[in-house]
Amino acid sequence: MKPSPSLEPIRSYWLAPICVLALLVVLRGTGVQFAETLERSWLDRALRFRAAEIPPPANAGVEERILHSRERGFARPLDERIRFVEINMDETIAARFAQEGEYAASAKALETMAALGPRVIALDILYSYGREQDQRILADTIRKINAGGTTKIVTPAEMLADKDALMHSVPAAGGDALPFGFVNVDPDPDNNWRQYRLVRQFQGQTLPSLALAAFSASLPEMLAVKPSDGRPGVMEWKTLTEDGDIAVSTVDDASFFLNLPHSYYNDDYDRRAGISQRVWTIPQLEAQLAKQGEPSPLQDAIVFFGYGKDFDGKPTAHGAGEPGMVLHATALNDLLHGTDLKRLPLWADILTLLLAALVATFCFAWAKRQTRLLTLGILGLVVIAAGSWSLIWFGHLIPAAVATALLWTLAFFGEIFRRWAVEQKERTQRDAMLGFYFSPAVLKQVIKDLGMIRPRGGEMAALLSDLRGFTTYCETMPVERVFELLNRLFETETTAALRENGSLSRFAGDQFLAYWGAPEPCSDSADRAMRAALEIYRGLKARQDSPQADEIDGMLNIGIGLHYGPALVGHVGSRQYRDYNIVGDLVNTTARVESQTKNYHAPILATAEFIQALTIKPEAVCLDHVQVKGRQRPVCLHGVLTEPTDAVRALAAEYTAAFTTYEKGGFAEAGKAFEKLTGCGENMLAASAGLLAKRCAELAQDPPQDWMGVYVLKDK
Repeated sequence: MKPSPSLEPIRSYWLAPICVLALLVVLRGTGVQFAETLERSWLDRALRFRAAEIPPPANAGVEERILHSRERGFARPLDERIRFVEINMDETIAARFAQEGEYAASAKALETMAALGPRVIALDILYSYGREQDQRILADTIRKINAGGTTKIVTPAEMLADKDALMHSVPAAGGDALPFGFVNVDPDPDNNWRQYRLVRQFQGQTLPSLALAAFSASLPEMLAVKPSDGRPGVMEWKTLTEDGDIAVSTVDDASFFLNLPHSYYNDDYDRRAGISQRVWTIPQLEAQLAKQGEPSPLQDAIVFFGYGKDFDGKPTAHGAGEPGMVLHATALNDLLHGTDLKRLPLWADILTLLLAALVATFCFAWAKRQTRLLTLGILGLVVIAAGSWSLIWFGHLIPAAVATALLWTLAFFGEIFRRWAVEQKERTQRDAMLGFYFSPAVLKQVIKDLGMIRPRGGEMAALLSDLRGFTTYCETMPVERVFELLNRLFETETTAALRENGSLSRFAGDQFLAYWGAPEPCSDSADRAMRAALEIYRGLKARQDSPQADEIDGMLNIGIGLHYGPALVGHVGSRQYRDYNIVGDLVNTTARVESQTKNYHAPILATAEFIQALTIKPEAVCLDHVQVKGRQRPVCLHGVLTEPTDAVRALAAEYTAAFTTYEKGGFAEAGKAFEKLTGCGENMLAASAGLLAKRCAELAQDPPQDWMGVYVLKDK
């Protein structure tokens, strides 16, 4: 039993989405960081686009356009408390390092910054080399500033993976006792600086990153960040609520993505926020300190002190090389404002993929046309991009955007391929089906132009045959023998019809129907039908006369009816089953003509319309002029002389003379002539003469009043 089309996978709209969904869910669920590089690249693009320039309104004036040209996207500046002091190795700094030594010069720089009143100075420079006395200069300065109580200095520490040890600043001068935070906070061996950890565990200790250490130093001592009791990898601090109560906040060692708002070198956002200068150099601070009565640019600020990109360049979303301290500052900003980017949980990613698969399936079912399908595919990618970026910007969550877009794209390509496969399958089935109806030459034209098989009418030639005694054979023979009989018969008939580029109708029992003139117009359709009829007759007779003939070959006795006239061809049937067939008076008349072949013992019986349509007339004789049952117009029946000899031609001439007398109403005279022919050796002429002789005897006894030469048959 053939399965329902809706249950065939190739015909199902859900095939491509489900296959891609299953693959992506397996990859996501098994922990494989599928398309991780692409996901990070997409995150960077989202952050850059958020910081993109916004074009001014079309009707904006000159001043508004100038002001708006500095406007950027949805990004907000870093917290106004955060500042940067950058060491650029220019001639001034190089001369100081050469004259005073790096440690002494850095100590003076810290004193300059501390004099401007910052709350915290976070060093992003690891001073771990040099002489002990040089290190002590810097260490003593840090201790002195910290003891002052106004400014706290946090030093960096680095985890040495190869030695399983910590590297502190100024190690020879007791640097391990100074407040510190990790600077290598990313576990990624590829140094992906887009990720950050606020807390790290080392040898059973829970330690802060530089960003968290700077945050802790900015708090009062009683509220400072400290490891949580009994919870490894968690640090906590106390905060004051609006009601004056103390609440405890925590942060763990989970890795998150930095929500980089904009480039380190872009001051447009700071200008909008009223921050005149975010990045300072030592000479600028010294000049600022020399001014009397002006407010300090570092007052109560959290200052990150480090080298510029030339010495400490790190890749970020906004640049290939930006100072590393901007990453710690961004992590601090995310901590202060809760803007750190986190991945969606596994269940949310899978739910997103499932939703995309369901929407894709709905689109496939709705979009029947290819152009509409492509439009929906592009629109879906736009929605996925806009949705994922909105989730990043406003929800601070990172969805599986690339995986979702990949599912969507592959599903649409899969749907296009599925439709192509279905089309190919249907085309193969259609071509196979049409191969039952058309000859190879006609089928080739039909496949090139399917419009040929649309319903069409016209003048056509039809050939219909029927097996003599088939009902008796079915009653008396085993069914296997009946099938063999039909297969031998149809093999001969089909070969002959297709050789003449005929079109075939469905086999109905022992009946065979072929026609010419559709779906391909044919100017010699009657000639082709005539040649096919003669080939069928001769082919079956050759089988019967063959020395290898058996019992079945002896049963291959048929009658062939031929007619020419108007008909309609096209698909006929219901929504469940359709058939390409021919209908009209042509088929009905041909069937009536064929049914008369047994009465006239004629192998091939053709109508006058058929004989007239022939360009090459066969030798035939008009056997009768009758009105068949079910048809009002009379039919002139011509018997084709399949084996014309001089003797047969002479008998045909006698029959024609007798029939002419019969048509004129000379029934008695015609009856005698027909009676004379009943004993001739030609089977068709003898049987037809006997039929007409009997009819003439009846008509002679009761001549019709309005005789026109047409006899009305009372049965089929």
